[in-house]
Amino acid sequence: MIILLLLPAVGSCYDLREINEAAIAQNFSLDLLDNGQLVLLAQTTQPVPRNETGETQPIQNISLMGTADTAAAAARDIFLHFPRLFLWIHANTLFIGENLAQDSLTLISDFLMRNRNLRFQSSVFLVRGISIQDLHKAMNEMSFGSTSAQSLVQQMENQGQALGYYTPLESIELLERMLTPGIEPALPQLRLVKDGDKDRILLQGMGVIKGHRLIGELNQEESQGYYYLQSKKEEGGIIHVDWPDSPDAQVVMYCTTFHSRTRPLIQDGKLSMKIEIECELQYLESLGDYDVYLPAHKESLEKLAEARIKQQVLSCIKRAQQLNSDILGWGLTTARYKPEWWGDMAAQWDQLFPYLSSQIVVTCT
Repeated sequence: MIILLLLPAVGSCYDLREINEAAIAQNFSLDLLDNGQLVLLAQTTQPVPRNETGETQPIQNISLMGTADTAAAAARDIFLHFPRLFLWIHANTLFIGENLAQDSLTLISDFLMRNRNLRFQSSVFLVRGISIQDLHKAMNEMSFGSTSAQSLVQQMENQGQALGYYTPLESIELLERMLTPGIEPALPQLRLVKDGDKDRILLQGMGVIKGHRLIGELNQEESQGYYYLQSKKEEGGIIHVDWPDSPDAQVVMYCTTFHSRTRPLIQDGKLSMKIEIECELQYLESLGDYDVYLPAHKESLEKLAEARIKQQVLSCIKRAQQLNSDILGWGLTTARYKPEWWGDMAAQWDQLFPYLSSQIVVTCT
């Protein structure tokens, strides 16, 4: 008798959603309006019924917008004019608008942490120079079909791996770096450029965060240095070097794999950072009339590549210290390997970080 009474409760699905009543959220964007309200845009595929022949119509992406005082209320505002329920768990991309980033990312941190329907592995991008409405308009016009956001992420990953200056950031990493002392987040940036009569989405540099706010950016060279220090993939990157014996000769090499390690170093009672980078190179091409790629030049080319990588890393460190934002995670590294020092330095880290010295050793083979 007891089992019979419990059967209705065991067999039920409290959050069951019929597929015809749901819509897959491919991505969502958040920004701050001039009136202080948050705006949320979500991209999905427009429901298209089958025609009389049974064939499906071409897929078309649409973006729906909601506004409110909070991110959660803005998401609910979408339901006022959209009959289907969004499946947020499928959203693999989060776009953050420039106004919101400049004001405070804490406006959305609670929404990202507490919403059980959001993925912590969503790729995060910072939208610069345009509104998120313009970004969604461009994405809806892109010929990626129903997976435009996923294709965009793949496009950015391929571009970053080839060029070596795209360091991806997931939403869980954004939250962790916002909450963890001794490290700040850096977000890959997206911009729109004109390509004929259409807009094209490009990755350009990294946005630098400090104290939950956007305070600056890394250019391409500085972003390449950041890639060598922070990328988890440890592969990719194009290296251009000039051959000193011929002004017109240039060599292009590709970093097939690299390993980077940063450790705190105590010398004469002062803290500094020792950075070691080991890189394996692959020759791609040489430019100019002079034949540079010869066995006799191998060691010289490796030395030139080492100097180039060191220059990129130094430019990243210099920019981070100018902005006084520890996107390099030197404070967290000190806390892990020299906890007795970090206990005394943590409260004064903002005053110490801009003046820390570093030793960089790059080895290319």
